[in-house]
Amino acid sequence: MFLRKKKNKSGSISIQIISKSGGKYKVIKTIGCGRTEQEVQKLEYLGKQELEHLSFQPKLFVSETDTMIDSIFDTWVRN
Repeated sequence: MFLRKKKNKSGSISIQIISKSGGKYKVIKTIGCGRTEQEVQKLEYLGKQELEHLSFQPKLFVSETDTMIDSIFDTWVRN
């Protein structure tokens, strides 16, 4: 599974979780769509979290930078 950024006709960008099996792509989940770069980055972050949750494989090594970025985005998402 992986994240895909797809441009829509309206100009917004959709973030989707995609699975490829048997040579075909299947949309597992649409995270959302955004118009600004900040919205797209926020959706990518949420998509990565969801992808990790769906894959059932937690990270083996968590760096300080990852922890700091997680806390910043968590505060940003809540507001």
